Amino acid sequence: MRGAPVKKLAAIGLIVSAAAWVLSGKKKSKSSLAKRVSSALIVSPRGQARRIADQSAQRYLMYLIIPAWAVVGILDWLWHRQSKIETTSGPKESVMHLMMMAEAGLPVLAGLFLEANAGLLALMTASMLVHQATVIWDIEYTVSRRKISAAEQHTHTFMETLPFDILAVFACLHPEQFKSMLGLGPEKPDFSLRLKQPGLPVGQIAGIFGAVTLFVILPHVEELVRCWRAHQRGLTGVDTPECARELYAA
Repeated sequence: MRGAPVKKLAAIGLIVSAAAWVLSGKKKSKSSLAKRVSSALIVSPRGQARRIADQSAQRYLMYLIIPAWAVVGILDWLWHRQSKIETTSGPKESVMHLMMMAEAGLPVLAGLFLEANAGLLALMTASMLVHQATVIWDIEYTVSRRKISAAEQHTHTFMETLPFDILAVFACLHPEQFKSMLGLGPEKPDFSLRLKQPGLPVGQIAGIFGAVTLFVILPHVEELVRCWRAHQRGLTGVDTPECARELYAA
Protein backbone atom coordinates (compact mmCIF):
# COMPACT_ATOMS: atom_id res chain seq x y z
CA MET A 1 0.00 0.00 0.00
CA ARG A 2 2.90 2.24 0.76
CA GLY A 3 4.08 1.87 -2.87
CA ALA A 4 0.89 3.39 -4.26
CA PRO A 5 1.36 6.87 -2.73
CA VAL A 6 4.97 6.83 -3.85
CA LYS A 7 3.90 6.05 -7.41
CA LYS A 8 1.29 8.76 -7.26
CA LEU A 9 3.82 11.27 -5.99
CA ALA A 10 6.27 10.23 -8.71
CA ALA A 11 3.60 10.62 -11.37
CA ILE A 12 2.62 14.04 -10.04
CA GLY A 13 6.28 15.04 -10.04
CA LEU A 14 6.71 13.93 -13.64
CA ILE A 15 3.59 15.87 -14.70
CA VAL A 16 4.74 19.01 -12.90
CA SER A 17 8.21 18.71 -14.44
CA ALA A 18 6.77 18.24 -17.94
CA ALA A 19 4.47 21.21 -17.48
CA ALA A 20 7.36 23.34 -16.26
CA TRP A 21 9.47 22.26 -19.25
CA VAL A 22 6.66 23.11 -21.71
CA LEU A 23 6.03 26.48 -20.09
CA SER A 24 9.73 27.32 -20.09
CA GLY A 25 9.93 26.36 -23.77
CA LYS A 26 7.00 28.61 -24.62
CA LYS A 27 8.54 31.41 -22.59
CA LYS A 28 11.81 31.04 -24.45
CA SER A 29 10.08 30.93 -27.81
CA LYS A 30 8.13 34.06 -26.94
CA SER A 31 11.33 35.72 -25.76
CA SER A 32 13.18 34.79 -28.97
CA LEU A 33 10.22 35.98 -31.06
CA ALA A 34 10.21 39.27 -29.19
CA LYS A 35 13.93 39.62 -29.80
CA ARG A 36 13.48 38.97 -33.53
CA VAL A 37 10.69 41.52 -33.77
CA SER A 38 12.62 44.12 -31.82
CA SER A 39 15.75 43.52 -33.91
CA ALA A 40 13.70 43.98 -37.09
CA LEU A 41 12.30 47.22 -35.80
CA ILE A 42 15.68 48.57 -34.76
CA VAL A 43 17.48 50.04 -37.80
CA SER A 44 21.25 49.77 -37.92
CA PRO A 45 23.25 53.01 -37.90
CA ARG A 46 24.20 52.41 -41.53
CA GLY A 47 20.59 51.79 -42.55
CA GLN A 48 19.41 54.80 -40.61
CA ALA A 49 22.01 57.02 -42.28
CA ARG A 50 20.96 55.75 -45.70
CA ARG A 51 17.30 56.42 -44.93
CA ILE A 52 18.10 59.99 -43.84
CA ALA A 53 20.17 60.52 -47.01
CA ASP A 54 17.30 59.24 -49.20
CA GLN A 55 14.78 61.50 -47.47
CA SER A 56 17.09 64.51 -47.79
CA ALA A 57 17.64 63.89 -51.50
CA GLN A 58 13.91 63.48 -52.06
CA ARG A 59 13.12 66.78 -50.32
CA TYR A 60 15.89 68.53 -52.26
CA LEU A 61 14.47 67.41 -55.59
CA MET A 62 10.80 67.94 -54.76
CA TYR A 63 10.92 71.23 -52.90
CA LEU A 64 13.88 72.99 -54.53
CA ILE A 65 14.91 71.57 -57.90
CA ILE A 66 11.48 70.94 -59.44
CA PRO A 67 9.99 74.36 -58.47
CA ALA A 68 13.16 76.15 -59.60
CA TRP A 69 13.22 74.15 -62.85
CA ALA A 70 9.60 75.11 -63.49
CA VAL A 71 10.30 78.83 -62.90
CA VAL A 72 13.39 79.02 -65.13
CA GLY A 73 11.65 76.87 -67.77
CA ILE A 74 8.85 79.41 -68.06
CA LEU A 75 11.34 82.31 -68.08
CA ASP A 76 13.44 80.69 -70.80
CA TRP A 77 10.34 80.14 -72.94
CA LEU A 78 9.42 83.81 -72.44
CA TRP A 79 12.89 85.07 -73.48
CA HIS A 80 12.76 82.90 -76.62
CA ARG A 81 9.36 84.31 -77.51
CA GLN A 82 10.52 87.91 -76.98
CA SER A 83 13.52 87.36 -79.26
CA LYS A 84 11.27 85.85 -81.99
CA ILE A 85 12.79 82.40 -82.05
CA GLU A 86 10.27 81.25 -84.68
CA THR A 87 11.56 83.79 -87.24
CA THR A 88 15.24 83.75 -86.25
CA SER A 89 16.92 80.48 -85.26
CA GLY A 90 13.78 78.44 -85.92
CA PRO A 91 12.81 74.84 -85.13
CA LYS A 92 16.35 73.48 -84.93
CA GLU A 93 17.09 75.46 -81.78
CA SER A 94 13.68 74.55 -80.36
CA VAL A 95 14.49 70.85 -80.83
CA MET A 96 17.73 71.42 -78.91
CA HIS A 97 15.70 72.94 -76.07
CA LEU A 98 13.56 69.81 -75.89
CA MET A 99 16.70 67.68 -75.87
CA MET A 100 18.19 69.66 -72.98
CA MET A 101 14.88 69.47 -71.12
CA ALA A 102 14.96 65.66 -71.36
CA GLU A 103 18.65 65.51 -70.41
CA ALA A 104 18.06 67.68 -67.34
CA GLY A 105 14.81 65.93 -66.44
CA LEU A 106 16.31 62.44 -66.46
CA PRO A 107 18.42 62.87 -63.28
CA VAL A 108 15.50 64.64 -61.57
CA LEU A 109 13.03 61.81 -62.15
CA ALA A 110 15.64 59.08 -61.71
CA GLY A 111 16.63 60.54 -58.36
CA LEU A 112 13.01 60.50 -57.21
CA PHE A 113 12.06 57.00 -58.38
CA LEU A 114 15.27 54.91 -58.46
CA GLU A 115 17.35 53.53 -55.61
CA ALA A 116 20.49 55.55 -54.96
CA ASN A 117 23.50 53.45 -55.96
CA ALA A 118 26.40 53.49 -58.40
CA GLY A 119 24.04 52.82 -61.31
CA LEU A 120 21.92 55.88 -60.54
CA LEU A 121 25.03 58.04 -60.06
CA ALA A 122 26.47 56.82 -63.37
CA LEU A 123 23.17 57.67 -65.10
CA MET A 124 23.26 61.16 -63.57
CA THR A 125 26.87 61.64 -64.65
CA ALA A 126 26.11 60.62 -68.23
CA SER A 127 23.06 62.93 -68.32
CA MET A 128 25.16 65.83 -67.05
CA LEU A 129 27.85 65.34 -69.70
CA VAL A 130 25.37 64.94 -72.56
CA HIS A 131 23.42 67.99 -71.35
CA GLN A 132 26.59 70.09 -71.28
CA ALA A 133 27.51 68.99 -74.80
CA THR A 134 24.02 69.97 -76.03
CA VAL A 135 24.32 73.36 -74.30
CA ILE A 136 27.56 74.07 -76.19
CA TRP A 137 25.97 72.98 -79.48
CA ASP A 138 22.91 75.16 -78.82
CA ILE A 139 24.94 78.31 -78.10
CA GLU A 140 27.21 77.82 -81.10
CA TYR A 141 24.19 77.48 -83.36
CA THR A 142 22.11 80.30 -81.87
CA VAL A 143 24.50 83.25 -81.37
CA SER A 144 24.66 84.05 -85.09
CA ARG A 145 20.89 83.77 -85.60
CA ARG A 146 19.12 85.26 -82.58
CA LYS A 147 19.78 87.90 -79.94
CA ILE A 148 20.39 86.30 -76.54
CA SER A 149 19.52 88.92 -73.94
CA ALA A 150 21.30 89.35 -70.62
CA ALA A 151 18.21 88.04 -68.79
CA GLU A 152 18.21 84.90 -70.93
CA GLN A 153 21.92 84.38 -70.35
CA HIS A 154 21.42 84.51 -66.57
CA THR A 155 18.53 82.06 -66.88
CA HIS A 156 20.75 79.72 -68.89
CA THR A 157 23.43 79.93 -66.19
CA PHE A 158 21.07 78.41 -63.66
CA MET A 159 19.57 75.84 -66.06
CA GLU A 160 23.00 74.69 -67.16
CA THR A 161 24.02 73.79 -63.60
CA LEU A 162 20.91 71.75 -62.73
CA PRO A 163 22.27 68.28 -63.71
CA PHE A 164 25.58 69.03 -61.97
CA ASP A 165 23.81 70.27 -58.82
CA ILE A 166 21.74 67.09 -58.61
CA LEU A 167 24.76 64.84 -59.13
CA ALA A 168 26.81 66.76 -56.55
CA VAL A 169 24.12 66.43 -53.86
CA PHE A 170 23.60 62.72 -54.48
CA ALA A 171 27.36 62.10 -54.49
CA CYS A 172 27.68 63.86 -51.12
CA LEU A 173 24.75 61.94 -49.62
CA HIS A 174 25.96 58.57 -50.98
CA PRO A 175 29.76 58.96 -51.04
CA GLU A 176 30.62 55.26 -50.84
CA GLN A 177 28.64 54.35 -53.95
CA PHE A 178 29.99 57.39 -55.78
CA LYS A 179 33.56 56.37 -54.98
CA SER A 180 32.81 52.79 -55.94
CA MET A 181 31.47 54.03 -59.30
CA LEU A 182 34.94 55.49 -59.91
CA GLY A 183 36.67 52.31 -58.77
CA LEU A 184 37.65 53.78 -55.41
CA GLY A 185 36.90 52.83 -51.83
CA PRO A 186 36.15 49.46 -50.20
CA GLU A 187 32.48 49.22 -51.23
CA LYS A 188 31.49 47.28 -54.35
CA PRO A 189 29.57 49.29 -56.96
CA ASP A 190 25.94 48.40 -57.54
CA PHE A 191 25.11 49.37 -61.14
CA SER A 192 21.60 47.89 -61.16
CA LEU A 193 18.71 50.30 -61.69
CA ARG A 194 15.88 49.46 -59.29
CA LEU A 195 12.75 51.27 -58.25
CA LYS A 196 12.97 52.84 -54.82
CA GLN A 197 11.17 50.95 -52.05
CA PRO A 198 8.90 52.25 -50.69
CA GLY A 199 7.94 54.46 -53.61
CA LEU A 200 6.41 57.91 -53.52
CA PRO A 201 2.69 58.28 -52.78
CA VAL A 202 0.41 58.52 -55.80
CA GLY A 203 -0.55 62.09 -54.92
CA GLN A 204 3.06 63.26 -54.96
CA ILE A 205 3.74 61.48 -58.24
CA ALA A 206 0.72 63.17 -59.82
CA GLY A 207 1.87 66.55 -58.50
CA ILE A 208 5.40 66.08 -59.85
CA PHE A 209 4.33 65.08 -63.36
CA GLY A 210 1.60 67.72 -63.39
CA ALA A 211 4.05 70.52 -62.55
CA VAL A 212 6.68 69.30 -65.02
CA THR A 213 4.11 68.92 -67.80
CA LEU A 214 2.47 72.29 -67.21
CA PHE A 215 5.55 74.46 -66.64
CA VAL A 216 8.32 72.69 -68.57
CA ILE A 217 7.04 70.35 -71.30
CA LEU A 218 4.00 72.17 -72.70
CA PRO A 219 5.66 75.60 -73.13
CA HIS A 220 8.53 74.10 -75.10
CA VAL A 221 6.22 71.94 -77.19
CA GLU A 222 4.23 75.08 -78.00
CA GLU A 223 7.49 76.77 -78.98
CA LEU A 224 8.41 73.94 -81.34
CA VAL A 225 4.96 74.02 -82.97
CA ARG A 226 5.22 77.79 -83.43
CA CYS A 227 8.72 77.49 -84.93
CA TRP A 228 7.67 74.67 -87.26
CA ARG A 229 4.69 76.62 -88.58
CA ALA A 230 6.91 79.66 -89.25
CA HIS A 231 9.45 77.41 -90.98
CA GLN A 232 6.70 75.96 -93.19
CA ARG A 233 5.87 79.51 -94.29
CA GLY A 234 9.52 80.26 -95.06
CA LEU A 235 9.94 82.70 -92.16
CA THR A 236 12.91 81.08 -90.41
CA GLY A 237 15.77 83.58 -90.27
CA VAL A 238 13.91 86.64 -91.57
CA ASP A 239 14.31 88.51 -88.25
CA THR A 240 17.92 87.52 -87.60
CA PRO A 241 19.97 90.69 -86.86
CA GLU A 242 22.58 91.39 -89.55
CA CYS A 243 25.10 92.35 -86.88
CA ALA A 244 24.82 88.85 -85.39
CA ARG A 245 25.52 87.25 -88.78
CA GLU A 246 28.55 89.47 -89.30
CA LEU A 247 29.89 89.15 -85.76
CA TYR A 248 29.72 85.37 -85.65
CA ALA A 249 30.42 84.67 -89.33
CA ALA A 250 32.82 81.78 -89.74
